Amino acid sequence: MRSLTIGRVLDIPIRINVSLLLFLPILVWLIAGQIELYADVVNAVSPTTVDAEVLTEGETPWIIGVVAAVGLFVGVLLHELGHSVTAMRYGIGIASITLWIFGGLARMEDLPEDWSIEFWVALAGPVTSVALAGICYLALFAIPSSAPAVLIFVVAWLAVINLTLAIFNMLPAFPMDGGRIFRALLARNRPYVEATAIAAKTGRFFGVAMVLVGVLNFAPLLALVGFFVYVAAGAESRVVTLRDLLRDVRADDLLQTDSSTVGTDTTVQDLLQRMFEDRRTGYPVLDANGRLAGLVSLGALRSVPPADRSTVTVADVMSRDPPTVSIETPAFDVLERLAETGSDRVVVLEDDRLVGTLDNEAIVAYIDLVQGIGPLPETETPDATPPDGYA
Repeated sequence: MRSLTIGRVLDIPIRINVSLLLFLPILVWLIAGQIELYADVVNAVSPTTVDAEVLTEGETPWIIGVVAAVGLFVGVLLHELGHSVTAMRYGIGIASITLWIFGGLARMEDLPEDWSIEFWVALAGPVTSVALAGICYLALFAIPSSAPAVLIFVVAWLAVINLTLAIFNMLPAFPMDGGRIFRALLARNRPYVEATAIAAKTGRFFGVAMVLVGVLNFAPLLALVGFFVYVAAGAESRVVTLRDLLRDVRADDLLQTDSSTVGTDTTVQDLLQRMFEDRRTGYPVLDANGRLAGLVSLGALRSVPPADRSTVTVADVMSRDPPTVSIETPAFDVLERLAETGSDRVVVLEDDRLVGTLDNEAIVAYIDLVQGIGPLPETETPDATPPDGYA
């Protein structure tokens, strides 16, 4: 789903996912419909007792629902800023913070593999939530007893909910904060990939448990969170394994170095025939001056009706802004670039000069090879080992 950028904090883009906009009215309704239940909890922590009957009169429940829901996601934003500020102190850039149906997500430009850095970055979020809970709790003693009951209720509710979220986030359900802390502790004395596999397996266990508890107790949101944890744990484990397999591999190690190109005036019919002869499904496109003009693939040619293939040219169907990388680009970064652009190949350049192309198939073939034979022993590794590189 799409996300809308609503501003920047500490030069970090803040985005709201469409899923949150769809979920907010439901959250408001849930809060408004359980005022009496929450009132018992609020009165247990607040020095000033609130009358539940006053809070349920007229439009008051809906006002409480709106203010509390907004306050909750302000707390989620501050939670993510806690992660972000700590990461920035370690030199890790933050691409964005997105608020969505399951809370928040601070997207880092590079996930730390140093266990101590991950530990403190992961811990910063729950610590921020606990601090918010403490601030709201202390505020209850500063608010006069004559203040509106709605204000006292919302502040007390935010104290309770922020503490609850902090405790919930500390569950070792990778990739939640507690799961990341768990992985960091595991990574102190074992390989990062192994630590991730153990944390992911634990995360999937908690995900299944959340789904079962949610279904048995008619708590659909908890079941959805459990499903997300289960899927995300497996996905991140696969990404970490993939990154490790491609650790010392660059674009120039895998690219197709032949200089096969096509011109912008080549017809679709001629190109299809050439693809059949070359057993290739994509080519860089050069203009009349020999400069890169785009990239054409079999998928684009398929959209041309057979009757028009002798008159439609490559210039009409090519991608005019193809994804490009340099020869030094790590192979894992190439995969990320392919995912971001939705393309099946990238053009590889050296000093703005076309060197070749690199597609998904070449990277997958290399991964299959490495997984089949395992990493080469140290003595068999070629001397010209490419430098390490990560996304």
